[in-house]
Amino acid sequence: AAGVKLGTLRRSVLVGLSLLLVAPSVYAFSSTLPLRLGTGARLTQCPSTSPRLGSGSSGVVMMASKDKNKKDKKDGKPGKSGGKMAPGAVAPEDDDEERVVMKKVDTDVKGATTKEILALVKEKMAKTVENTRDALGAVRTGRPSPNLLDKVMVDYYGAPTPLPQVAAVQVQSASMITVDPFDKSALKDVERAIVSSDLGLNPSNDGSLIRINIPPLNAETRLKYAKQAKALGEEGKVALRNIRRTGVDAVKKLEKDSGLGEDESKSGQDQVQQTTDKSAKEIDKLAEEKEKDLMKV
Repeated sequence: AAGVKLGTLRRSVLVGLSLLLVAPSVYAFSSTLPLRLGTGARLTQCPSTSPRLGSGSSGVVMMASKDKNKKDKKDGKPGKSGGKMAPGAVAPEDDDEERVVMKKVDTDVKGATTKEILALVKEKMAKTVENTRDALGAVRTGRPSPNLLDKVMVDYYGAPTPLPQVAAVQVQSASMITVDPFDKSALKDVERAIVSSDLGLNPSNDGSLIRINIPPLNAETRLKYAKQAKALGEEGKVALRNIRRTGVDAVKKLEKDSGLGEDESKSGQDQVQQTTDKSAKEIDKLAEEKEKDLMKV
């Protein structure tokens, strides 16, 4: 028994001496690990499971890490800010993709007399109402309309040209319109312009005439186009208000610079307002009629 105890004691002493000799080398080696592994390396101490070191000792575990970009990439990993779509997914629809653009009117009004100012105000407001009517006519409905293609631009001999200037558009039935180019050599150009427009139409031609079937609108699309019609009406009224403002300013300038009487100035401003109110009612009526037409099934 004494011999066994002596042998165990000798082994314990040898293990202890070995640890004392190895520890400085381990420490020196561990201090150079960041340089060997790069700036991303780190040392982490964790409890050792080695039976020789015991459960209370600690060993050195080497871990190398690299910085990762956690931000979502526009063309990369999916996330809240964007990413690749799953196969078969449909991209969200852009609300402005099929928006009809209305022609702009110069809203600046100037004149040497009240009569000139009022005439120019009436002219510009009438033009604004007409532009609004044209824009509303270009909003697609579930029924064919000869104005449907008014905003389609054809590349005619290198020049963008409104389709009605290069072809006759006619309603043939409750679901079809025809397009007959004046110049038959432009047939392909006209068809290409219709396809590339934002109207979602699929024309077909027989070599001399283009036929377009008008598919019916669903409830969601009707609401979308009705909203667009209302927005066009508001856009037209904004133009009217701008014309009214510059018209009133022009009358006030006459009163200040040309000695226009106060009563005459007030009368001129009132007439500008009356013309504005009349034109605004016309636009409201056009927009309401278009919205009702769109909501008809």
